[in-house]
Amino acid sequence: MTSPSRSRDRSAPAKRAGFAAPQWDYPRLENAEPIEVIRWVVRTIERLAVATSFQSSGLVILHQIKTLEPGIPVLFLDTGFHFDATLEFRDHIAKQWGLNIVNLRGEHGSPGRQAELYGRDLYRRDPNTCCAINKVEPLQKELEGYDGWISGLRRDQSPLRAHTPIVEAQLLPSNNEILKIHPLANWTKDDVNGYLAEHAIPTHPLLEQGYASVGCQPCTAPLDPHERNERAGRWLGFDKTECGIHSFGKSGGARETEAEQ
Repeated sequence: MTSPSRSRDRSAPAKRAGFAAPQWDYPRLENAEPIEVIRWVVRTIERLAVATSFQSSGLVILHQIKTLEPGIPVLFLDTGFHFDATLEFRDHIAKQWGLNIVNLRGEHGSPGRQAELYGRDLYRRDPNTCCAINKVEPLQKELEGYDGWISGLRRDQSPLRAHTPIVEAQLLPSNNEILKIHPLANWTKDDVNGYLAEHAIPTHPLLEQGYASVGCQPCTAPLDPHERNERAGRWLGFDKTECGIHSFGKSGGARETEAEQ
């Protein structure tokens, strides 16, 4: 599914070979406000999507983009292992804001079928494989239909995300290259919370129960309120802080833990 057609800014290159050094218009985006980055994105990238798990940063992006680009595909990785609260919150926001939700699932189709193919509790035995088949591969397949996608990553979320660029190239397994845009890279948690409060935007209900970053239920735990690394509650007991959707196909190589920096 792709977004409605619109006029592309023809001064921007349509294709980029390999990992070419970012040039056209990127430097001025580095210090731009998120809304300016999003305006640039919807004007420049013809086939565009947003990927979100309906956490606070994603809500800021959805709120800003929904008036600029109504109907843009909102990609949601429906792993089958989400908290019920996440799915209910997704449906509530989607209805309230009229979002075009595209639910993505792995080829196996369901947790039950996953257990048949890979054995029970794969997320406990091999979380990297579980993330790969439920998140990375479905997203990679879907992104073949787009020229770029927007993510809510911020530099202050974890040490591994500290150098997140505003715009970067990402290579798909097919060798097609797309752009990945992080409008909130320069923002802090306080910036996000201030925006949500200013616009009376509801937040994920599990935040009130001590969760700083909400992923799949078996792999997410609440945090001590003084913990600065928002990703510290993910995959406890494993040397892993990323699912892989933000690390594949990057010129610097894939990384899943801060130890790999």
